[in-house]
Amino acid sequence: MIGIGPRLKQERVRLKLSQSALGTIGGVETNAQGNYESGLRFPRADYLSRIAEAGVDVAYVVTGQKKLTLNGVNAVESDLNHVIARLHASLHDMTQQLYQMTHLLDARYSEKDAMSCPPLETIRTEAEAISLAIVRLICVTSKLG
Repeated sequence: MIGIGPRLKQERVRLKLSQSALGTIGGVETNAQGNYESGLRFPRADYLSRIAEAGVDVAYVVTGQKKLTLNGVNAVESDLNHVIARLHASLHDMTQQLYQMTHLLDARYSEKDAMSCPPLETIRTEAEAISLAIVRLICVTSKLG
């Protein structure tokens, strides 16, 4: 029977995350993540809680038992849908904040003042680019659920 470390690595690979990425999600350095996966150290409960929110099947990591299906729906699929929904809500909120920021900046500076403030146009351009990228990301991730 394989231990916690290899099961943690399996979950990380399943989610297509690097050691660094999962370590960041869990609030630990990459070397700590590597130590967990090699079995040199064991993760704490707060780390496990954080990675569970990212879709790691912590029950499997700790016990070796895979999640069962829930009303005929794979629990991992349900977790994925939950994470996608949270991601979409966060991205939507970000676009709202970008719109509000650019709207307030436009109200703050007249057209004449905007000419003397070069970063203002850069902010508008970058906010628009980010918003377009967010829309594309939402479209792509919508097809995953």
